[in-house]
Amino acid sequence: MTIRSAGVSGDIAQKNGKGGGMLETDLTYYRRQAREKLTRICGVYPVCDGDPDHLCTGQKYGAPIGLGGAGQAKTFEANYRALQQYRLKMRVIKVHHEPEMSLSIFGTELTAPVMGAPMSGVKTNLNDAMPEEEFYWGLLKGAQAFGTIGMVGNTPSSPEDLGVATVGKNQGWGIPSFKPQAQDRLIKLFQLAEKLDVIAIEVDLEGAGSTSWTTPEKKVYRKSQNELQELVDCTRKPVIFKGIMNTEDAVKVVDSGASACYVSNHGGRVLDCGQGVAEVLPDIAEEISGKIPILADGTVRTGFDVLKIRALGADVALIGRPLAQVCIGGGYVAVQMYFDYVKDDLRRAMLLTGCDTLKDANMKILDKLAHI
Repeated sequence: MTIRSAGVSGDIAQKNGKGGGMLETDLTYYRRQAREKLTRICGVYPVCDGDPDHLCTGQKYGAPIGLGGAGQAKTFEANYRALQQYRLKMRVIKVHHEPEMSLSIFGTELTAPVMGAPMSGVKTNLNDAMPEEEFYWGLLKGAQAFGTIGMVGNTPSSPEDLGVATVGKNQGWGIPSFKPQAQDRLIKLFQLAEKLDVIAIEVDLEGAGSTSWTTPEKKVYRKSQNELQELVDCTRKPVIFKGIMNTEDAVKVVDSGASACYVSNHGGRVLDCGQGVAEVLPDIAEEISGKIPILADGTVRTGFDVLKIRALGADVALIGRPLAQVCIGGGYVAVQMYFDYVKDDLRRAMLLTGCDTLKDANMKILDKLAHI
């Protein structure tokens, strides 16, 4: 496999998403822009936690849920509460070393153990605030400029191959994510992804509960272990299966020959009253750690959250809603800026917990509260 090095040219990293002037704004500005564009959909609150009083939560009675959660959004809320049950233990008397944050995954060097979660559906979920392809481009280029990988999904309101085609336009830098569609259609999308030389291919297995893929032409299905193996065998690219929330499914992902297991409940957007990611991640990590890389999301907002996700057993943490917000507000420059913000917090978190390397981030740096 070809080793890829993250990063793009200086002009990409400094100019805004529309090719305008030099960077003069900050995340607060881009978040304010997003708030204006997401009126009635998302309040871009200081803490994105699934609070029942937030604009995005509450029963939608069949209407699009926007950036909220399914049903009463209890799983969205559970993600936040589960992660916040863990506190970082401060340790400062130690010989100083600058934390080493880089790592390699899928033959690609990452600046830090953080990636962009797969996102799509601007028309149905994000107030139609920008063209879908422009949204994908911002997520992919912002991640690349920082030195990591962005993921983009597919949505029933756009051509099914728009996400993977956009990754192809970005010279393969990115990971297309597909809903669990009919097997023959998925195999064709996998073949296209391989032709476009993408970094890896991901399938949202939990997308079987999608509320928007419901037409006869665009339906989603659960997948058997044999079907997972068929997908892995149809491509030479690394395959990631997402939506894993128990050890039994994690073992099946390993046995399928997949290249990574992605622990996620889709941000609480498909199953209500479910478990939080941080509740199940330690058990999954204990079961399969060292066999294939583990990815995990679940209200990851800061570098402190990234360190906690690492300590709970994941190799890479993924960020979703905050990147969608800033991408709507400022394109790829804002996405890169958010990753930079996360990296700064991660460096501080590692320094203050005695972590010189990512391997030092384990359960020993965490304290779990009885309740929150």
